[in-house]
Amino acid sequence: MDKDSKGMIVIILVAAVITVIVIASLFSYSGMSRPLTVVESKSMQHSGDTSYLGIIDTGDMVVMVSPDKRDVVTYCEGLQNGHSKFGAYGDVIIYYRDGKNPVIHRAILWLDYADGVWSAPTLKDLTKGTDWDNEGTWDNLSGVLVLKHLPYVNSTRDVSIDLNALVSAGLAHSGYLTKGDYNMSFDQMSGVHNGLIERTELKAVAGLEIPWLGCLKLLVNHKNVDMIPKNSIPCLSMMILDIIVFFALISVLLDYRDKLKEEGL
Repeated sequence: MDKDSKGMIVIILVAAVITVIVIASLFSYSGMSRPLTVVESKSMQHSGDTSYLGIIDTGDMVVMVSPDKRDVVTYCEGLQNGHSKFGAYGDVIIYYRDGKNPVIHRAILWLDYADGVWSAPTLKDLTKGTDWDNEGTWDNLSGVLVLKHLPYVNSTRDVSIDLNALVSAGLAHSGYLTKGDYNMSFDQMSGVHNGLIERTELKAVAGLEIPWLGCLKLLVNHKNVDMIPKNSIPCLSMMILDIIVFFALISVLLDYRDKLKEEGL
């Protein structure tokens, strides 16, 4: 077998080992049979046309974590304990809309509903009037609940939900209040989802971002291509080029090693 063939076999083996390690790590970290999902909309972006590392943008791939492996930390909880993911406090969750279509949005607050009374224990340690507002108290909420300074694009905004409207619509039950960082309103007030997100609707918690790689799927399927940030395709091209250069470097090093052996060094 000549040197070029040996070198190619080594490169293939290295690529295979790296692939196996990465896949095994993904499944172990995720705890799910299908750990990856592609972001197909801009509802979590912090810019209208620019992709950022650490932010969930259109065309990014997200590694999902099973809810059995990780408890959800809401924005309001993160505001108190400092937990943040993807550019803002709290966790981003993946839930099913209409029982089948997944949505990737931030969990803002867990609301309890029991015996006709709304409550949110997390609000107890936040400042009423500064962090939130309502005509009632944290353990007896009513009317319009306002949560202040929530993430919105690259800024913040106050966002409200009419709790009485949920009751009137027959949607009064405990669950997560959710919102996309790019969206102006809560999912429950904008038609994204009817009612709060119950735990049975929770598919996963967003764990890691793999930037730009999902653009390939969108381009092949001609889906939401206009939503892909303008710097994502150039960044994806550079990432692919870096991978090619990495394996080319391995080939060069192997040739150099063989040369040293031939020279008796």
